[in-house]
Amino acid sequence: MIDPIDFADDIPADFICRLDDLNVLNVSGEERIKYLQGQVTADMSKLTAHEALLGCHCDFKGKAWNIFYALEHNDSVLLISHKESAATSLPELKKYGVFAKVDFSQDTQQWACFGGRGPQLETIISELFADVPFEQQQTFSNENGVVMALSSPEPRFMLVLTAKGQAKLADHPNLPLLSSKLWEVLDIQAGIAQLNTATSNEFVPQMMNLQAIDGINFSKGCYMGQEVVARTKFLGKNKRAAFILKASQSVNVTPGEILEAPAGDNWRRGGTVLRAANLNKETWLLAVVANDTEIDSKMRLKEQPATVFTVQSLPYSLE
Repeated sequence: MIDPIDFADDIPADFICRLDDLNVLNVSGEERIKYLQGQVTADMSKLTAHEALLGCHCDFKGKAWNIFYALEHNDSVLLISHKESAATSLPELKKYGVFAKVDFSQDTQQWACFGGRGPQLETIISELFADVPFEQQQTFSNENGVVMALSSPEPRFMLVLTAKGQAKLADHPNLPLLSSKLWEVLDIQAGIAQLNTATSNEFVPQMMNLQAIDGINFSKGCYMGQEVVARTKFLGKNKRAAFILKASQSVNVTPGEILEAPAGDNWRRGGTVLRAANLNKETWLLAVVANDTEIDSKMRLKEQPATVFTVQSLPYSLE
């Protein structure tokens, strides 16, 4: 594995990394779409073999247990999310499954997730899937698994590979294998939220900008937490949003840590870290803060007050 990178701007044009913090939940059964439709914020009827969905699984108060990508593979739906939030979400997701023709399974030997970008990886994807997706959340699927394209902050790919696909990928040892921190940085720069144990069941989806990246469908029917999520939108009750922050030094930050914002000569609670990645000479965060937070404003970590972060621009509008 290549040594860690100093700055986000130095991330190589060609690389791949193994995303061991991700979980693959296989949802099968003839009523899988109907069942999931009543559980999550995404309109599952729009899932196809060539288009993935982003969504949330919430409790009845609208607080998100989990954020996931839904991918179609054969006669199943694959839900890709952080392992920790998946562990919180799964018992709730399965709770009413006994009344429907739907099955849930997790086979860590069958599936592995990878992320990367660049011409070398595109050549490998073409070999594995006979084509390369380039549109946002476009997918291709076969016996090797599923590949999904992401367009922000620039074109890149997530691969969810079967054992057969993993073996074929291993035949290309010259593709640089980098730390998954680089994928984390790219996801943060894209403004994509993720949940873990510390942050699961803490925020409604709009506090994490899911409405801005097509993670909530406001015209679908009822689902768990739908009333609160809709009320938050139509009554304008949400006062928080996710923002990107960067510090010009490398520090270890854990999701769930508290940020402080300046208040005159003092500091007050300013937000909560959702995602964090430290490179050799800088640290990137995605955090839930006040939605009127201004670009270039400063925040610090409560437990590491010497580390000051600057708020960065989001790659999308919150309007």
